[in-house]
Amino acid sequence: MGTTVFSTKIRKLRKEAGYTQDKVSRMLNIQRQTYSNYENALRVPPLETIVALSGIYHVTLDSLLLDQMPPISSDGSALPSPERDQLLSGYTDLSEPKRKEVLEFIEFKKQLPD
Repeated sequence: MGTTVFSTKIRKLRKEAGYTQDKVSRMLNIQRQTYSNYENALRVPPLETIVALSGIYHVTLDSLLLDQMPPISSDGSALPSPERDQLLSGYTDLSEPKRKEVLEFIEFKKQLPD
């Protein structure tokens, strides 16, 4: 992920949404300065924060992190938008501890043979 591309995108999305850095930082339950560091490419947010930002701004992870790569499923086919939206919505509705469990489960599942 190009940090300046990511930071530029989240700044643009925040302004388009009409949010202040303070509002977004409260939504993420982080300090405003921490969020400011993300927008200024001084720090890279953890994966949980990136996923939460995609939910806050209603964008897919790939559009947030990449320039022009379409979403791809594990079998190489395009992931249907409703499925993506359902996964993202379900994840963002979880509490922070449950989000961490989901991410740990994903990492576990990646290591299992198909």
